[in-house]
Amino acid sequence: MAKKARAAGEGNIYQRDDGRWVGRLSLGKDSNGTRQRKVVYGRTQAEVLSKLDSLREQRSSNPKSLLGKDTVGAYLKRWLENDVEINSAANTYVEYEMTVRLYVNPYLSAEKLSSLDAEKLVAWQARMSRDGHSANTRLRGVRVLRNALNKAVKLQLIRSNPMMAVDKPRVSRQQRIPLEKEECFRLFDACAAHRVGDILTLAAMTGLRKRELFGLEWSAVNLREGVLSVRRTVQEVRKKGLSVKEPKTSHGRRAINLGKQAIQALESRLKKALDEGFDPESVPLVFPSTNGKFYWGSNFDRNVWHPIREAAGIPESFTFHDLRHTQASLLLYSGADMKVIQARLGHSKYETTANLYTHLLQGAQAEATSKLDEMMTRKPEKKLVGTFGGHTDDEKKASVTD
Repeated sequence: MAKKARAAGEGNIYQRDDGRWVGRLSLGKDSNGTRQRKVVYGRTQAEVLSKLDSLREQRSSNPKSLLGKDTVGAYLKRWLENDVEINSAANTYVEYEMTVRLYVNPYLSAEKLSSLDAEKLVAWQARMSRDGHSANTRLRGVRVLRNALNKAVKLQLIRSNPMMAVDKPRVSRQQRIPLEKEECFRLFDACAAHRVGDILTLAAMTGLRKRELFGLEWSAVNLREGVLSVRRTVQEVRKKGLSVKEPKTSHGRRAINLGKQAIQALESRLKKALDEGFDPESVPLVFPSTNGKFYWGSNFDRNVWHPIREAAGIPESFTFHDLRHTQASLLLYSGADMKVIQARLGHSKYETTANLYTHLLQGAQAEATSKLDEMMTRKPEKKLVGTFGGHTDDEKKASVTD
C-alpha cells in the first residue's frame, strides 16, 4: 500500500511500495484542452519536494515551458507560416522552408520541443554527416534551427536555446576562378547569335546578379549617359510563381556606370528586341523569355546559359554567378579600389567584398608591384665625355674668358 503525504502547495506526493517517492504537479490544459501533469521521482520525500519546487519556479518564470506536447516539427511549421513567411523576404522563406523540410525534420521532427537538448542536436549533426551531407548543408541547418529556437525562447516556449552549445560545421570556401580575358572574348562572341545572349556580356561587365538582370527594364537604362539603375530583382517562390521586389538593402539599389562592351551588349539586345516585336513600350523587360515574361532560372540555364557556355568552350564548373566574380577580377586588375567594387556589386558590407575577393587581390597586388618596380627602376644617367655643364672643354674655357 502506497503511503500518501500532501501538504499545502506541495502537489500530490506519495511513496510507492518499492520505497521510491513520486510527485505530481498539475500544469493545466494544453491548446487542445487536454489536462497536463508533470511527474517527478526521488529516493526521498525531500528530493521530490525539491524537484517540484524547481518545476514551480520554472513555470512561474516561463508558463509555457512545461505545458503541452509540442513537437519540433509542429513548432517549425507554425514558425515558418506565422513568422518567416510574414516578416521575411520571399527568398528567405523559400530557403528556410527547404532547409527545415530536407535537413531538420527528417531527423528532429518527432522530438518534443521541451526536451530538445544540446546532446540530441550534436547527434543530429553527426547523423547528417554520416548520411553524406556536406559541411555547408549542415551549417545551413544549424543556422535555420538556431533562428527558430531563438524565437521559441522569446515566445517563452523554452527557457534557453540548446543550439548555443552546438559548434558550427567548418566550411572551407571554394575559391571561384574567374574568366581570363581571352575566355571573355570567346564568351562574348558566342553570345551574339542568341536572342538574349547579351545578358552574359552584361553580367560579366557589370557584376549584376542573375535575378537583377531578369528584372531589368529599359526604363532603368540610359544608353546616352552610359548608366544603368538597379532597383528591383525577380524572386521565385515555391507554389507562388515569379514576382519582383526591391533589393534587400539600400546598397543593392545602385547605379552602374557602363563601359563600352556593356553599352554595345545593350544596343545589340535593343535591336534584337525590336526585330522580334518586343519594343520597350510593349515589353519593358530587357531580357524577357520568348513570351515576353520573366525567365524562370532553370529554364534560362537550360536554354540560354548552358548552350552558350558550351559553345564558348567554358567548363561546366563555371557558374553564371562566376560572371559576377569575373567582373570583380577585371576591376581589381584594372586598379579599382575595393570600396569601388563593393559599391558596384551592391554588397552591404566591405568585409563581404574583401573576404570574397582576397585571393584575386593577391594577383592584382603582384601585377601592381611589377608595375611599381618598373616605374621606380633607376635608369643610368647619360654622361658626355669631356663636358662640363653640357659644354665641351673648349666651350667652357671660352665662356670663362668671356
